Amino acid sequence: MVQTTAHPKSAKPRDVQVAEIGTNTKVLRSRAWEQLKFEVEYSKEKGTTSNSYLIQGHQIALIDPPGQSFTEIYLETLEQILDWQNLDYIILQHVNPNRLATLQRLLEKAPQAKIICSKPALNAIKDTLDTIKIQIVKDGHCLDLGQGHQLKFLNVPTPRWVDGICTYDPQTQILYTDKFFGAHFCDFWGALLRRSNL
Repeated sequence: MVQTTAHPKSAKPRDVQVAEIGTNTKVLRSRAWEQLKFEVEYSKEKGTTSNSYLIQGHQIALIDPPGQSFTEIYLETLEQILDWQNLDYIILQHVNPNRLATLQRLLEKAPQAKIICSKPALNAIKDTLDTIKIQIVKDGHCLDLGQGHQLKFLNVPTPRWVDGICTYDPQTQILYTDKFFGAHFCDFWGALLRRSNL
């Protein structure tokens, strides 16, 4: 089942889709139908999503909160499916200043949550967020959330994203890749969900 939360600002407002994509696993797709300012190089104007994932085992992990332009609607949607006190981990597969604004708000609501990231990501956030719990992961490290969700981390630095990591969940056989395999088309994935009856 796909659940959508939207703010009625225009004919095609930004929204957040929530869908089950695996065992105890949800995707939160923050969608912007207009071209975002940092994507002018693509000239697609077919919309963009920022995908975030919630995995609930005995412990709960949130992967890749979106950037600042989605903060309010994202938090409103997440609050409908998550008790803030139960959030154990926030996994940052890539850090940028835009994402830090949402991260700060998340930590206000769930101060107990530990951030999981690479060492280069830590260097990018340590001056901005000074009172947080951070766990650095290296290539091959695992995080056991329970119920078969043994997340495995893979370092994937690139010249543009030196802090990049991917996360693999063998329980659902899903590889979370953040910036890799991205596509700037909002409607494609929604149409795929409808055809799949997810």
